[in-house]
Amino acid sequence: MYDVIDSIIVSKYGLKIKSSIPFREGFILATSKGRFLCKETRMKAGRILFVHSAKEHLVNNGFKNLDRYLCTQEGEPYVINNGKCYIVSYIIEGKECDFENRNDVKRASNLLACMHAASKGYIPPAGSLIRDDVGKTPSLFCKRLKEIKRMEKIASRRKSNFDYIYAAYSNYFYEVGKDALDYILSPIYDKLVNETRLEKIFCHNDLTYSNLILNDNRDSLINFDFCCYDLKVYDLANLIRRRMRRCNWDIREAKVITDEYNSVNKLTPEDFYVMKIMLQFPQKFWRVANKYYNSRRSWAERALTDRLEDVINEIDCHKKFLDNYEIII
Repeated sequence: MYDVIDSIIVSKYGLKIKSSIPFREGFILATSKGRFLCKETRMKAGRILFVHSAKEHLVNNGFKNLDRYLCTQEGEPYVINNGKCYIVSYIIEGKECDFENRNDVKRASNLLACMHAASKGYIPPAGSLIRDDVGKTPSLFCKRLKEIKRMEKIASRRKSNFDYIYAAYSNYFYEVGKDALDYILSPIYDKLVNETRLEKIFCHNDLTYSNLILNDNRDSLINFDFCCYDLKVYDLANLIRRRMRRCNWDIREAKVITDEYNSVNKLTPEDFYVMKIMLQFPQKFWRVANKYYNSRRSWAERALTDRLEDVINEIDCHKKFLDNYEIII
């Protein structure tokens, strides 16, 4: 793979590679013009164009805290070689966000608020492969509730420890999710959807610790591969959820996040209403079970059983969080 990348960098980008280090899916390259990450991607050209243009839209609106793509000498944000697609992005230096650390998460919330504010008005260029998830939450909830029931039937026919635990709690989480679906089918959600469509806001959609890079000089958000049009509270709810699972769903820690976000990008009553529903839906219960019942890797059973037990152990503190939700508004 490196030989291909070396050829691409020289011929398409006009860069001379001084050294390289394997890094996750690609290589960190020290070149004549700085350090870059080059990797093969499964994204199609139209999708890369959407992501690249979204990043440039953010930069043009003052949000420069990201890993821009380096364009080829022909002005393209990607290279296709033997049917495979490659992208090159600027390296962002710093430490990865620690969701155990209140200050780290507070900084991440501020960064997210700035990104969302700068995303307004994004219109992708012709040829873009657009991903638009605005207004799709009810159908997503419906789909996942059906899957919870489908997996319950599978669990009833099997005899592993995971199956017994899942069967014992699936109805509880189904009802929690059903309540969330009932709440989201409301004019409040519809209003927020319509406003978001008019504002043309997009979300990052992949707020893992490794995509939030913190630096003394400037914090950054990287890897926009999954960005799409969606409600800004989708991202914010995901950030809160990641923090909550490390502090027993302490509502005071959630307030730290929303207060910081609110100081930059105002949240409306509709935002808070929909975000509570997103935080209520049993996302992790569904995700863990989905991985278990759709994977044939026996080695993963113990790890997934442990994760399922973690979800079960959160039931009481999650209930308390939802009961006290008004505190963060």
